[in-house]
Amino acid sequence: MRILSSRVSRARRLGDGADRVEAVVTLLAIDRDGAQPRQLHLRISAAARAPGAAPLRARLLAAAKLMVATRPDLWHAASPDPGQASAA
Repeated sequence: MRILSSRVSRARRLGDGADRVEAVVTLLAIDRDGAQPRQLHLRISAAARAPGAAPLRARLLAAAKLMVATRPDLWHAASPDPGQASAA
């Protein structure tokens, strides 16, 4: 699988004083050369603060990419048309 683009949207803190952030991550990817790009919308959460770690945006994107890599069922449920809704 090859990620063509990624975007973090709708980020919010989970609850009052929570130390976690939830966001919707959109990935546009292809599974092989010449294949139709697919768009995946994934709900991801991560620690709001992680001293010494990568920035929050990078951690959210990495978590989304790892989720797709470890769960092939998400890839197969994704929309082949980037304009349509896909797996969440």
